[in-house]
Amino acid sequence: MDKWLNHPTSLKVLSLILAILIWAIVHIDPETSPQSVTSNTDTKIIEAATIVPIGLDTDKYVLTGLEPTVVRVVVEGRISNLRTATNDDYVVQLDLNGVGPGIQDLPLKVQMPAGIKEVEISPSHVTVQIEELETQTLEVQVLTEGEPAAGYIVGESSIIGDTGNVVEVTMPKDDYARLGMLAVTVDITGASANVTNKKAKVVAYDTQGVLIPNVSVKPDTLSAETIISLPSKELPVQLRYTGNLPEGYSLVSINSSTTSVTVNATQTILDEMNLYDGFVLDLAKVKESGEVLVKAEKSENGLTVTPGEIPVIVEIEATATRTMSGIPVTITGLVDDTKATISESKNGRIDVLLAGAETLLQKIKNSEVKLSLDVTGLAIGTHQLTVAAELPAYIHATESESFTLNVTVVIASTKEVDASGENDGVDNVIPDLPTSGPDNGNDSTDPEPSTDVNEEPTESPASSGNGQVE
Repeated sequence: MDKWLNHPTSLKVLSLILAILIWAIVHIDPETSPQSVTSNTDTKIIEAATIVPIGLDTDKYVLTGLEPTVVRVVVEGRISNLRTATNDDYVVQLDLNGVGPGIQDLPLKVQMPAGIKEVEISPSHVTVQIEELETQTLEVQVLTEGEPAAGYIVGESSIIGDTGNVVEVTMPKDDYARLGMLAVTVDITGASANVTNKKAKVVAYDTQGVLIPNVSVKPDTLSAETIISLPSKELPVQLRYTGNLPEGYSLVSINSSTTSVTVNATQTILDEMNLYDGFVLDLAKVKESGEVLVKAEKSENGLTVTPGEIPVIVEIEATATRTMSGIPVTITGLVDDTKATISESKNGRIDVLLAGAETLLQKIKNSEVKLSLDVTGLAIGTHQLTVAAELPAYIHATESESFTLNVTVVIASTKEVDASGENDGVDNVIPDLPTSGPDNGNDSTDPEPSTDVNEEPTESPASSGNGQVE
């Protein structure tokens, strides 16, 4: 043995063995197998891989439940392949081919990138709920959100366009029991005019107003409009007229089938209105009896009226005259201890020449002709005054060489007359004494005839003989 150990060759071999052992001790991990040190494969874990359903007959069914929705996948492959592939390349599939409605437990399958294999999928099965679909034809409502501009109000909302407000709805059959409504929404925030949403999305809500998912709607958008306007008020119409009829003609009647209109304006303006008098008939444009369309006057304060144009039936006739004899004149405005007499009168009565359509003149009674004089503030003495005449609609007092409304009024003190004992007994208010004659034989005690609201002018007719209103 000593000879062998002392031999140079033996020492070299022994030194080589010791060197190999020392290198192995330094470089080899005792906890790693010799195979892993030399292998070029590795593993990878995808903690939350998304499950992709495939193969479901979507014309008949809908997937309404899936538990869980993600799974844990462990894969193995070459290190280079694992580094190249992304998480999206690992597709976890749920095959629903031929699956019908109900709750079921189904297996999963993973589609792997090339060179990689599945080691583990957890869980390997999922629970699914599949429901049968049903299609119904239903109506759509319009909802609004927001508030209009100050002073404006929200009016009616509606679906506009050729499609109407009906759509086809496809959803799980059991969901119809909780369907509250189908609706589109129009945003009216700050609006001062009508608002239109031409592509309003149709949405399904349950009875609690909560959105229902998994609903297919055809068409899925509609055109919707919401009316935004000022407050409104319905008011009676009072027709006005202006201008003159053609020479030699007078009005018989003015009537309209439209007795009221809707007025839109600020609430302050509406509160002050109790009628609408914005329709003004221009008599200068009336050439004969018949229908005339009268437009509402334009307003500068935002006021609008509906309808904006009304039909008016106008009847005219040739102008005629009629003498009304012995009409009493009422004197007002006298102070105490004074009296007034009319020089041109007979017992305080005068004759009046009236002009207008013959149809109306023939119907007038003495009691419908009201004459008056206002002597307020006049001193004792003689005064030239004009008698005021209150007459039926479309009739006016006129003058000629024989008839005038200009009279001489004498105001005197009753004290001086009483002192001399020559009081002639003339009262301040002329008494209504009986009259005679073919033109004034109508009984003055007859009640005045009622007048149609549409026929009443807003101003007294002038004494021009042609229906002019001053």
